[in-house]
Amino acid sequence: MKPIFFSLGQFHLYSFGVMVALGVIVALFLMFRRARGREFPQVNDIYDMVFITVTMGFVGARVSYVIQNLAWYLEHPFKIFALWEGGLIFYGGLAVAVFSLYLFALKRKVPFWAVLDFLFPYVALGHAFGRLGCFLNGCCYGRPCSLPWAVQFPNLPVPVHPTQLYEAAYNVFVFLLLSAGYPKRKFEGAVTACYLMLYAVGRFTIEFWRADNPMWMLLTWNQWMSLGLFLAGVALFYWKRGWTDESRKV
Repeated sequence: MKPIFFSLGQFHLYSFGVMVALGVIVALFLMFRRARGREFPQVNDIYDMVFITVTMGFVGARVSYVIQNLAWYLEHPFKIFALWEGGLIFYGGLAVAVFSLYLFALKRKVPFWAVLDFLFPYVALGHAFGRLGCFLNGCCYGRPCSLPWAVQFPNLPVPVHPTQLYEAAYNVFVFLLLSAGYPKRKFEGAVTACYLMLYAVGRFTIEFWRADNPMWMLLTWNQWMSLGLFLAGVALFYWKRGWTDESRKV
């Protein structure tokens, strides 16, 4: 665990922020390569979409976490802004980012689903880098574990599942799958729907090894949200496919 890469006086370079920044840089590079020769998105579109996704994603993720732990943050209000200490809920960030991208699509007069279909493979890649940041930060850890790859964090009494690495690896898998042309049937919203379903399955499964999430009716809150996200992905897939003439020709 290395939450701070180095310090220079009162300046601290936090590992979580470094990994997020690295993820954004890598995603931007790959986006520019993919967008070459396409009518949409252009360079300015990519910068704006990434800025909206990252900033509003963090806002939504942080606000969701603060609401979930409101009693503690009412006693420690200045800790609300201590992002380097961890405390983000991905599903809250996803919801706020998608809504913000919808407003972006309206303003630019571009197809909303085309925006999401282009972005979501890189959201998976950026999320993988973020989970590596969680590993270095020592948050989002798993349950006690005696397997050979168990990790001993300094702030925990026993070795645990490195669930941060599990999710990082799974997000890389989702990125590679979507970047390789999956799903084969192409219609607006197909990539978005598949991302929602794939991420939901992975997150639901990994939650069984997570140690820091509240339970409700035998499942964690994130597992219940994963079920909802999966059903939303299925509904979106069949809804968009049903309205797409090209898919009927396959």
